[in-house]
Amino acid sequence: MGFTWSVRELRILEDPNFIDRLGHYIHGQQSKDYRFAMDVMGYKAMYYSKEFEELVKSESTISKLKTEVQQVCRGAFSKLGAESWEVSFKAEALIRNELDPKTHLPIGKIDYATDLIYSNTILYSVSENGDVLFLDWLKTQGLITKPDFSSDVLSKTESEFALAF
Repeated sequence: MGFTWSVRELRILEDPNFIDRLGHYIHGQQSKDYRFAMDVMGYKAMYYSKEFEELVKSESTISKLKTEVQQVCRGAFSKLGAESWEVSFKAEALIRNELDPKTHLPIGKIDYATDLIYSNTILYSVSENGDVLFLDWLKTQGLITKPDFSSDVLSKTESEFALAF
């Protein structure tokens, strides 16, 4: 059995800068105590209808609309061992590549046009106090520095949280 905490319980999980910082830390560890995963789930493409493209051409100097393509990944950062936890999320990024119509995969090396956009972020632990273990670990590693940060994160509403930090 495991326990999960979402952005409702741990507001820090909705901060993309924090997720990036955590990811860089975990990815940079050359240790069997940590795991980093960023698996590609697939691609989303926005193809424009001919009618819409004609409308855009008639109202602007744009001669052709390029298909918008997003890479969709499932990521996880994990601390293994007795006080283990895992932060998992969905990440999307706009890429500049076109998709091959036969394989539905990007043509050539992927070129990212945006940073990752995170959603569905959760903390998972087999420990009932996994949230406390996670916040203590963050403080120990210097990933959060405000001494009363965990109590603020756990006690404030979303609107209060935005004003507090």
